[in-house]
Amino acid sequence: MNHNYKGRILKGKITKLSRCEMFVFGSNIDGLHRGGAANLALMKFGAEWGKGFGPQGQSYAIPTMFPSVKQIKPYVDEFVQYVKDHPYIRFLITRVGCGIAGFKDQDIVPLFDELWDVDNAIFSVEWIVILIERHYGEERKRDKAPEVIDESVLKGLCDKYRYQIGAKWRVYLPSIIVRYVIDDDKFGYTSFGNFFFYGQEMYVFSEDEKWKEKHCKHIVLDYFNDECWNQGYAHKVIFAGVRTPFKDKNGDYIYTGDVVRAYNKYGKSDVYPVGVNSHRGIYAFMLDNHCLPLSECTSFVRLGTVLYNLDWDKADIPLGARNRDFTIGAYGAYMVESDFGNMMIKAKLTPNFFKDEMEYIVMNNLEVKYNWRH
Repeated sequence: MNHNYKGRILKGKITKLSRCEMFVFGSNIDGLHRGGAANLALMKFGAEWGKGFGPQGQSYAIPTMFPSVKQIKPYVDEFVQYVKDHPYIRFLITRVGCGIAGFKDQDIVPLFDELWDVDNAIFSVEWIVILIERHYGEERKRDKAPEVIDESVLKGLCDKYRYQIGAKWRVYLPSIIVRYVIDDDKFGYTSFGNFFFYGQEMYVFSEDEKWKEKHCKHIVLDYFNDECWNQGYAHKVIFAGVRTPFKDKNGDYIYTGDVVRAYNKYGKSDVYPVGVNSHRGIYAFMLDNHCLPLSECTSFVRLGTVLYNLDWDKADIPLGARNRDFTIGAYGAYMVESDFGNMMIKAKLTPNFFKDEMEYIVMNNLEVKYNWRH
């Protein structure tokens, strides 16, 4: 567990750094790091004797031994730009200038004002209090999620918010819920900020000790360039759809990849059951020669999902490809009725993920049903 920060507040004494962290300390212009935070930076975090300003090892020096705050400002301005230019580094900013240099917090904090809403700038609680007072009443809203989402969109969002995901800083992340398959062949649900994509594969963070042995440390280090100590264990899952704004007759949200029967305004079901897809900016049913937007339907009954007969070795097959395979099968010119019936049995009994078709038939004859609200 990383004890250096909690949210955006420094927590306790800093004794070690994660791979992505940088220790920010006050120095003298000659780089004579004899005492206080400067000596700690010299002993532990790569500060260089004789270098009084800028990045050095896993530390950053800001000269503060001047008669006035005005003389410190140019160095802080350069540091502020450095922080903005390195969004994947977490800067642990000590109370520079407020120790040996003798300045008051209220005098120094305004120099760092531009970092108020920069997520990778971490301050002491004393400075956070002052910053909150300075920005009282200002509202920073949660970022808006795209209206239509699939794996490619999610991957782009994970890259965009990579630092926030790794730092477990989710306050302003878009509100997105996804479904996934865990290794006991059941669905799990989680929100954006608790998962990421590495290549074609999806990984979810969990603090449950049962995932300790399956923690993909090398994947986390490569993607985040950080240990992500406060996130728990990252384990591989199969992406099983993103929540759409639409609900079925039971009031439960429909996810992409769900097999759904749709009803029109006359209460008739005139649409074959196929998997829900994202297509050209809308959620729709991909039919044989056209698509039907979900927005043109009045109600839905969930029949299952296209995620049957899953193979963990081929877990990176995009959900859209599984949807297409199901649709082609549902509308295949040479498909006999019994084959279509077997497809629907598999869809209905997902997420059992049997490999043997006979198991689906037995479960269906026993009238076993999956609780989608589980």
